Amino acid sequence: MRNIFKIYKKDLKDIFTNPALLIVIIALAILPSLYAWFNIKASWDPYGNTQNISVAVVNKDKGNELSGKKVNFGNEVVDKLKDNKNLGWKFVDKEEALEGVNKGTYYAFIEIPEDFSKDLTSIITEDVKKGKIVYTVNEKINAIAPKITDKGASTIQLEVNQTVVKTVSETIFDVFNSIGVEIENQLPKLSNIENSLIEVQGKFKDINKTVDLAGDATSKMSDIIKDIQKDVPAIKNTLVNSKTLSTDVKTFLENTKGSLDNVVPIIKDDLNIINNVSSSASNSVKGLIDAINKGAENAPQLVDSLYAKLSSLSSTNKTLIDFLTKLDNITPGHPLKGAIDQLTAINTKINTAISSLDIVKGQIASGQKPSLDKLNSILKVANDINNISSSLLNNFDSQIVRPVNSIFSQGLNVANDAIKVLENAEAKLPKVENILNTSLKFSSSAKDNIAFIKEKLPKAKSLVDELVTAMQKINNSEDMDELINLLKHDAVKQAEFLKQPVDVVTEKLYPISNYGAGMTPFYTVLCLWVGVLLLVSLLSTEVHDEYKSLEVYFGRGLTFLSIAIVQALVVSLGDIYLLKVDILNHGLFIGLSVFTSIVFVGIVYSLVSLLGNIGKAVAVILLVIQVAASGGTFPIQVTPQFFQNVNPFLPFTYAISAQREAVAGIYMPNLTKDIYILLAFLGIFVLLATLLKKPINKLLTPFKDSFGKSDLTGH
Repeated sequence: MRNIFKIYKKDLKDIFTNPALLIVIIALAILPSLYAWFNIKASWDPYGNTQNISVAVVNKDKGNELSGKKVNFGNEVVDKLKDNKNLGWKFVDKEEALEGVNKGTYYAFIEIPEDFSKDLTSIITEDVKKGKIVYTVNEKINAIAPKITDKGASTIQLEVNQTVVKTVSETIFDVFNSIGVEIENQLPKLSNIENSLIEVQGKFKDINKTVDLAGDATSKMSDIIKDIQKDVPAIKNTLVNSKTLSTDVKTFLENTKGSLDNVVPIIKDDLNIINNVSSSASNSVKGLIDAINKGAENAPQLVDSLYAKLSSLSSTNKTLIDFLTKLDNITPGHPLKGAIDQLTAINTKINTAISSLDIVKGQIASGQKPSLDKLNSILKVANDINNISSSLLNNFDSQIVRPVNSIFSQGLNVANDAIKVLENAEAKLPKVENILNTSLKFSSSAKDNIAFIKEKLPKAKSLVDELVTAMQKINNSEDMDELINLLKHDAVKQAEFLKQPVDVVTEKLYPISNYGAGMTPFYTVLCLWVGVLLLVSLLSTEVHDEYKSLEVYFGRGLTFLSIAIVQALVVSLGDIYLLKVDILNHGLFIGLSVFTSIVFVGIVYSLVSLLGNIGKAVAVILLVIQVAASGGTFPIQVTPQFFQNVNPFLPFTYAISAQREAVAGIYMPNLTKDIYILLAFLGIFVLLATLLKKPINKLLTPFKDSFGKSDLTGH
C-alpha cells in the first residue's frame, strides 16, 4: 500500500513540475469533452430546422367541377404549403425542379398532375380514380434528408386527403340537407302497424336460424342421450371397481405403515454400521500408515482387511440408497432426496478410497513403498464418511423418519379422498339416469313441434314481406325520422368531422426538451471512453522503478483514475453550464459521469496494463462495437441480430441507460440495475488484472521487447 501511494505521489509531482506534461494532461482532460460538446451541439434540434431543407413543388392541376362548383385541389394544397414551415417549400416549374434535384439544390420535388382534381372528384361518379402525386427524391445527397422529405410527401398526402374529404362531403351533405327538408315536408306519419311489420320482418332471419339450430340440437341430443344410456352400466361397474381398488390401496398402505415401524430401526442400524465401519476403516488406515512407516511385514494383510471393510461399507450403503430411493420416487416433492444425496456422496467417496487403495496395494506387491499421500487421502475419505453418517444419525428423525411417515400419510389421504369421490359419484348415478330418461322424452316431443314450425314459417314470412312492400311504397325508409334528422344536420360541421375524426393527445412520460438532450447520454459516455483511450495512448501504464506488479497496477491506476475523473467533471459540467443541456437531475448526471469514467478506467486501463498494445487494440475494437450495439442512437431492436445479441454484454449499454435516467427522470429499478452491472464490469476487470498481471506481463515480455525495438513505436 505504501509503494502504491508512493507511485501516485511521484506521478502527481511529475505532472505539476513538468510544464510540458502538465499541458498534455490539461489537454487530455479537455479534448474528450470537445468531442461530446461539438456532437451534442451539432445534433441539438435537427428535426426543428427542417425548414432549411428545400423541396420543390410543381402544380399543374387544371381543376374540375363538383356539383356545379369549381374546385382545384392543387391550388388548395399549394396555399396550405405556403403556411407550412416543416420544410423549405419552393414553388417552381417542372424543368427548374428537375434540374434543382439533379444539382442538389433541392432534396426532392413533388409534382401535382393536370388531372389531379378530376381524379379526386371522381368519388361521386361510377368510375372512381385515386389522385396521384409524383414524388422524386435525390437520395445520394444525404442519408437522413430523404427520410425527412418522405415525411413531407406524407404531409402533402394527408393534407390532400383531408381537403378532398372536406370538399366532397360538404357538397354531398348540402344535397342531403335539401333532400331532408323536402322529405320532412312531404312524408306522412308512419302507422304503428308499419313499424310492427318491419320489426317482424327483421326477425325472420333470426327465427329461421333459431329453429334450424333447435332442430339440429334436439336430433343430436337424442342420439347423445341414447349413447350415454348404453354406457351407464359400464360407468357403474367402473365406479365399483375403482372404489374396491382404492380400498385395497388404503389397506395396503395401512399394513405397510405398520411394517414401517420395524423398517425404520433397520435403516438406523445400517447407518450405525456405516458409521462404525467408517470409524474402524479410519483406524485401520492409521494402523496401515504406522505399519508402513515402521516397515512392518503385515502391511499386505492390513491392506486386505481395509479393502474388505470398504467393500462391506459400499455394499451396505448401496442397499440403503436403493431402499430409500424406491420410497422417495413414489411421492411428489421427493422428501428423502437430501438423505439420498448424502448417502450417494458416501458411495462416491468409498469408490475413490477403493481406487486409491488399489494403487497402494499394487505398490506393496511390487516392493515399493506405498504413497503416504494416497493413504492420507483414504484416511480423509473415511473421516468424511464418518462425519456424513454421524450427521445423518444426529438428524435421523428430521431427514429419515419424518419424510418416510409423510410418504405413507399422503398416500392414505389420497386413498381416502378417492374413496369419498367415488362414493359420491355412485350415489348420484341414479339421478343421472332419471335426467337422461326425462331428456329423451323431451327431445322426442320438441322434434315434432319444431318440424311443424319449420313447415309454417315460409308462409308467414311471405305474408309479412307482401305487407312491408306495400307500406314501403308510401315511405322508402325503415327509420325515416332518424334519416331526416341526419340529412338536416349542419353540412360544414359534418364535413369537418369527416376530414379529421380523431385528434391525437400526446402525453410524455419522461419528456426530453430536444434531440440534443436525447443524444447527450450517448455522446457523453462515448467521450469518456475516448478520453480513457487517449490516456492509455499517451501515458504509460508501466513504472520503471523496481516495484511489484500489483503496486505498479494500482499506483499508476490512481493517476489514470484521477485524470479520468477530471475528464468526467469537465464534460458533465460543460453539458450543463456551457451547452445548457436540459438535464433533470444535475447532481446525479455529474455523479454518474464520474462513476462511468471510473468503470471505463477499470476496463481500459486493466486491458492495457495486462496486454500492452494488444490491450489498446482490444479497447478500440470494444469502442467500435459499442458505438453500434449500445442502442445509443437507433433503438437496438432495429439493428442486425449480431448487435442485438452483444448489446447486454457491453458497458456502454448500461452507462447510457443510467445517464438517461438523470437526463429525463429516474425510474429507480432501471437505475439500480445499470449501476450494479457497471460495478460488476469494474470488479471483473480489476480482479482479472490483479490475478493475471504478473504472469501475463511475464509471458508478453518478449513481444513487448521486440515491438519496442522498432523506430515506429513509442513507449
